[in-house]
Amino acid sequence: MPLFSVFFGAVMGQLASFLAQFMTRKVAVVTAALTALGTVSAALLAAFNGFVTPLMAHMFNTQYGQFLGLAFPPIAGTCMATMGACWAACVLYRWQIQALNVSVQA
Repeated sequence: MPLFSVFFGAVMGQLASFLAQFMTRKVAVVTAALTALGTVSAALLAAFNGFVTPLMAHMFNTQYGQFLGLAFPPIAGTCMATMGACWAACVLYRWQIQALNVSVQA
């Protein structure tokens, strides 16, 4: 019986070690993905605002530019980046749900 308890303790220790390592890797991957997603969103926001702001400034000098200004307000770049971030968050959420479904079925 003492031999079985040593064996059982070793098996449970290895299992706990494996699960801790697996969860640590999973948390690291999710953190890296969120960081990358945030960086990409910020870069898209800056690029879009950098492109749209001068374009809008030049367009407002024309007669048609004032009409187009009604369709594209100065905050258009921020709105587009926010919609992109929302889309990215939804995709990340779906990935998490799929990962949970796979881990439950396995």
